[in-house]
Amino acid sequence: MNRITLLAASLLLGATSALAQPAAFNTPGAGNPIIPGYFADPTVKKFGDTYYMYATTDGSGAGFGPAQVWTSKDFVNWTLMPMNWPDSHWIWAPDVVQHTDGKYYYFYCQPCIIHCGVSETPRGPWKNILGESEAVLVPDRFVTNAITLDGQTFVDDDGSVYLYWGTWGIYKGFGCGAGKMTPDMKGFSETRLIPNTEATDFFEAPFVIKRNGVYYFMYSSGSCHDGTYRVQYATSDKPLGPYKYQGCILETNTDGTVHGPGHHSILQEGNDYYMVYHRHDNPHSNRGFHRQLCIDRMTFNADGSIQKIVPTHEGVGALASSVVKSPNLALGKSVRASSYYDDNFLPQYAVDDNNGTLWRPRSMGQEWIEIDLGRNEQIQTIWTQFQYGTQFYQYLIETSTDGKHWNIFSDKRNNHLAGSPMVDFGKTKARYVRLTFTGGQKNGFGGSIWNIKVFGGIEESSPQQWLGLTAADWNGREWQNNEGMLGGSFTLKEGAARTQRIDGRDALVLEPGTTLEYRHPLLSPSKEHTISGLVYRSGKWQSFEAEQALKPGIISLQSGAEPLTITNLRYYNWQQAPAEKAYDTTTDIVRLPAAEQQKKGLVVSITADDFAAGDTVQYLSNHGVKGYFEAQKAPSIIREVQGKKGFSFEGNQVFRSSFPLPATLRDNTPYTLEAWVLNDSIALNECVADFTTSHDELEKIMLVNGTEPRCGVINHYGWYEDAGFKEMKSLEGKWQHIYICFDGRMEQVYINEQLVSEKDIQLLVKPSQYVTIGQNAERNWPFTGYLHSLQLWDEYIPLNK
Repeated sequence: MNRITLLAASLLLGATSALAQPAAFNTPGAGNPIIPGYFADPTVKKFGDTYYMYATTDGSGAGFGPAQVWTSKDFVNWTLMPMNWPDSHWIWAPDVVQHTDGKYYYFYCQPCIIHCGVSETPRGPWKNILGESEAVLVPDRFVTNAITLDGQTFVDDDGSVYLYWGTWGIYKGFGCGAGKMTPDMKGFSETRLIPNTEATDFFEAPFVIKRNGVYYFMYSSGSCHDGTYRVQYATSDKPLGPYKYQGCILETNTDGTVHGPGHHSILQEGNDYYMVYHRHDNPHSNRGFHRQLCIDRMTFNADGSIQKIVPTHEGVGALASSVVKSPNLALGKSVRASSYYDDNFLPQYAVDDNNGTLWRPRSMGQEWIEIDLGRNEQIQTIWTQFQYGTQFYQYLIETSTDGKHWNIFSDKRNNHLAGSPMVDFGKTKARYVRLTFTGGQKNGFGGSIWNIKVFGGIEESSPQQWLGLTAADWNGREWQNNEGMLGGSFTLKEGAARTQRIDGRDALVLEPGTTLEYRHPLLSPSKEHTISGLVYRSGKWQSFEAEQALKPGIISLQSGAEPLTITNLRYYNWQQAPAEKAYDTTTDIVRLPAAEQQKKGLVVSITADDFAAGDTVQYLSNHGVKGYFEAQKAPSIIREVQGKKGFSFEGNQVFRSSFPLPATLRDNTPYTLEAWVLNDSIALNECVADFTTSHDELEKIMLVNGTEPRCGVINHYGWYEDAGFKEMKSLEGKWQHIYICFDGRMEQVYINEQLVSEKDIQLLVKPSQYVTIGQNAERNWPFTGYLHSLQLWDEYIPLNK
C-alpha cells in the first residue's frame, strides 16, 4: 500500500520540520515495523514472487507458538497464515530453505534442541524429517561448548547446506556450532565450533551470507531483554571459518525508540541487501517480550566491509508493485473511542497506517472506536489488524451516514477465526465507520488495534480462508461461517438438517430433499480459489466434490434422494498445492472456544472473623464462589494477635479448595488480590496462597510472604514479572495489608498502602483445579504466621476505589 508522505505526516502531527528530520516512531505511514504484531527472530525468504517471513510468535509469552508464516507480494501488505507444524510448546527462531531436490526444509528450536521438517511448499504441510513430530536433529552440545539454539541455514554456491546455531556463547571456550549437512538433510558430514575468540561477544542468532567470495558471519550480542542487544559480524574465506571479527553493524538508536535490535536475517534482491531484525515495542514492554519486525538497507563499502546501519522508522517501503489498488480512506481521519489506556495508546493510532502504534482501550470488555471519513464514501472492504493476529477476535462493524443511525456492515460477533488482517467485505455508502469489540479467544486481551483500513474498492489480495464450517457451526436454523473470513451463513432453503457424530467426526446431516445456500458476490468458479469438504459415503469419510456446488455468487449444498453427511467445508481465495489439499482431507478444522466473559466478581473470600479465638478449624467457608477449603493435614487454630483474629500456620497447615479457579481467571485476565498477613519470622520464600495448579512460566498467581527480593510478594513464575519487597524483614511481627491489582497490562503491588511495585506484565494462566492455602500447589514454601483474611476477584479494582 502507498505510504503517506512525510509532508502529510507533518501536517497530521502538527510538526513543521518532518521533511528535514528522520521519521519518529509514531509518524503516520512509517514503514517500520513491517508486521502488525509481536514477532521475533525473523527469517525472510523469497520463493517465486512471494516473500515469506518466518518468526517466533512473541507477545503472548515466552515464544509459545502457534506455528505461522507471514506472506506478501509487495513487502508492505502482509497476511498471517497458520501452519500445521511445529506442534510443540516452544517454536523459536524458525528458518526455511529450499534444497536442490526442490523441497522445503523447516528448522526450528526448543530450548535447547533443533528440529527439521520437510514439505512440498513454503507453507507446509510439514512433517518432521526424522519421523516423530518432536524427533531431534541437533541435540544440545552436539558440538562441544555450543549451546543448541537459533538454527540458521546457509546455501553455498555448489548447493551445499550449512547449519549454524548457538546461544550464550559468551563463556570462555564457548561459541557457535556449525556444520555442513549431508545431502539428505538428516545429519552432518563436518562440524566445527566457531569460538567467541573469532566472533567476539558471540551470544546467539548466527546468520551467514556470501558475497564476492567472502563469507560474512553475523550474530547478535548483548541481552535480548534490553538495549544492549545488537548485531556484529566476522568474515572468512571458508563457510566454517576460521573467522576474523570486524565490528558492530546495528545497535539501539540515540533516542531509544529502536531498542535492542537484533536476531536478524538478510534479504538479497539483485545487488541490494536488506537486514530484517526485531526490536522492542514502543513503549518498551517488560523484559522485551513484545518484539516487532523491522527492515533497513544494508550497504557494503568498496573494501567489502559492511557500513554501520542506522536503524529507521521509515523502513524501505515496497519491493514490488502494491497488491492494494484503493486508497485507505481511514488514513489520518478523525476518530473517537469509548476509551483509551493512556497517551501511549491513542485512538488516532488506529488510523495512522503505522504498525508500531496501537490503540488500546482502557478495559478488556466491550469497547468501540469510530472513524469519521469526513464525507460519505463508498465502502467495500475493511481491513482490521488486531493486536494479536494469532488469536481470534469477535467484533461488529457498523456504518452510518449521520453518526446516529447505524447499519451492520459485518457481523463477526461469533467469529472463531484468527488472522491478520481480518478482512470484511460489503457495499455501502457512509461517512462513519464504527468497530465494536465484543469478545475473543483469551481473557485479558482486549480489542486493541494496530490499524483499521477502509477501502472504496474490493481488496481481496490477502490469502485467507474465506469459508470454514464444522458441525459445531450449525445452530438449528443456519450453518454459520464462524471459521471463515467472509462470515455469513448457509441458509436452509428447504428440508431439514441435524448434527451427528460419525466415525470420530462431528458432521452436519442434510436429510433427503434438503438445500443449504451460501451467497456472496465474491464467490466465483473463474477466480483463483480452492473449495473442499469431507462427506461420509459407503461407510467411510472421503473427499467431497465441492467444485460442483460452486456457482457465481453462490454455494448450494443439496442432499438429493439420500442424506448428505458433511463437515470441514473450506473455501480459500487462493489455489492450494496438492500437498495442502491432501492435508485438508485428513485434518479437521480446529474450532477453539471463546473466552468466558461473565465475570464472577469475588471468587475467593475467607476471614478468621467467621470463628472465635481458640477454635480449631478444619473447614473454611468461602464467601466468593460456591465451595469451601478443607485442611489437608493439621487444622488451624484461631488466634487473636494485635487486635485481629487470624488462622495460625506453623508450616504443616495446608488447605485446598473444593472448587476450581473460574475460567474468567485464565490467560492474561485482570485480577485483584487482598490479604491481611502477620509473619513473626519471615523466611526467604513462604507461600500464603497459590491460586493456580500449573507451574510453567507465567502460569502462576501465588501470594508470597518472603524476603526474596525478586518474588517475595507475588510470584508468577516469570522472574521479570514477579515482585518482592526489599524491606520485608522490617515487617516481621506486624500486620501487613497486601493489595495487588492487575488490569491486563499494569500490575500494582501495595503493602500497607505503600506502592512497592508497578510494572507491565503478561500472564498465561492455565485451567486450575483448586486453590491452595498455606503452601504452593507443589507443596513447597510452607507459610508460618497468621492469615486474617484473603480475597481474590476476577476483575481489576484499583486500591481505594
